[in-house]
Amino acid sequence: MPVSWDFRVAGPADTAAALDAYRQIIDHLAATADFPHWHTENRPSEAEVRGWVDAGQLYLALDPSGEQVAGVVALNHDAPDAYRQAPWAVDAPPEQVLVVHALGVCPAFLRQGVARFLVDAALEVARGEGCRAVRLDTYVENAAARALYPRCGFTDLGVHTLHYEGTDLDQFHLFERVL
Repeated sequence: MPVSWDFRVAGPADTAAALDAYRQIIDHLAATADFPHWHTENRPSEAEVRGWVDAGQLYLALDPSGEQVAGVVALNHDAPDAYRQAPWAVDAPPEQVLVVHALGVCPAFLRQGVARFLVDAALEVARGEGCRAVRLDTYVENAAARALYPRCGFTDLGVHTLHYEGTDLDQFHLFERVL
């Protein structure tokens, strides 16, 4: 029987749990294969996570008991400048596009459908906000993410050069899901 995850916005009281979730993910990546380079780049930073929580943009996937964070994702309308040059299928203003950031699954919950659940939940958030598309990027070496998103109905627009502050990584696949 599939697990029934809970999905909700992280509030200020969840900040420590969200930071711990990202720390677990980063430590696991450091010990295994850090395809997204979160470990080497120390991403997302504590300041980023706190900013997402404060803005009401960080979401949690919780286990059925509601006590353990199984996964995390930031959702907003903030896209890197290079997104403006991409050949998107939908020409939409930022407020009509939900952008997915730093989707991660805690190691204890890997291979249990949490990533797919987070993507599906993000699509529901986008629909609820009246968005016309959901977009994201993933580092070229992140094979797991590059396999997940097309299974969730996203189109891979290929490799693009993106510049994120604080990192030298600049080659990312762009993905779009038209709603």
